[in-house]
Amino acid sequence: MDFGDTRYLSELRIVLLGSKRAGKSSAGNSILGREEFDLKRSAQCVRRHGEAADRHLTVIEAPGWWRTYTVEQSPELLKQEIVLSVSLCPPGPHAVLLIIRVDNTFKETYRKAFQGHLELFGERVWSHAIVLFTYGDSLSDTSIEQYIESEGQDLRWLVDRCGNRYHVLNNKNRRDHTQIKELLEKIEETVAQNKGCHFEIDGRILQEMKKRRREVEERANERMRRMQKQRDDIRSQMMRRADKSNTWSLGSSAYSTGAASRSYSPFSFVDGSDLERCKSMEVPSPFMSGDERSDTMFVRSSAYSSNMSEADEDSS
Repeated sequence: MDFGDTRYLSELRIVLLGSKRAGKSSAGNSILGREEFDLKRSAQCVRRHGEAADRHLTVIEAPGWWRTYTVEQSPELLKQEIVLSVSLCPPGPHAVLLIIRVDNTFKETYRKAFQGHLELFGERVWSHAIVLFTYGDSLSDTSIEQYIESEGQDLRWLVDRCGNRYHVLNNKNRRDHTQIKELLEKIEETVAQNKGCHFEIDGRILQEMKKRRREVEERANERMRRMQKQRDDIRSQMMRRADKSNTWSLGSSAYSTGAASRSYSPFSFVDGSDLERCKSMEVPSPFMSGDERSDTMFVRSSAYSSNMSEADEDSS
């Protein structure tokens, strides 16, 4: 295999692609020699920097797809994030590493998923792609070449589509720096095969993806504004109802207070003329206390009885 003019590169830019749970984060940590990538899944690209084998490295981890999903089945935001991953290490990555676990059977659906998602970048990406096998410790005494041949035509097709470029990584043996050094050398050989050039996505593809991303963000912001307005309207209605309820309560309290006052003065409706009539009829004033009225009635009743007795004596 002719690698042309293979030169040592002091800086390497790498993009990690693959399905969910393929070991992308672990591979990134192994390449950088420390825990830089969170092992939890992320919906966005993650960029980290580090030093390894006397080289400055920029590593981009793109979010993964479900391994049985075709590119048509993957969400639009996921596809946009995958395509934009190569723009996070300008002017472009030297290699795109396709992460595959060796402890899982590689099926036709996995191959179609890789093929579809890689083609989002355009045809040129294949010349910069390298298959990176993870969980290499599960191979035991089996060589990676034996594994590739035993897995069938779908895996062989993918390796061949990448120009027969592949590497196996044992993530559990971080102290083995040789495996990282060899990987970086294979990346330099890939750059040499491409006449010293890095991968650069077609500007039209990138602009189209950015346009679609802006459209999605604008629709999302518009939906958020509508939702906020709806909540504000509901709160305004609730406040108006609360104000009406408070007003009714105040009116009811005032009515109750007035009613209580009227019940306390049952004769408040009696005017001056009524009082004069009461006096002329020798009726106790309504404003007398109960005891005063009783005493007055008793006195008048006694006087009335005396007069009646005198009248009876005169007539006898």
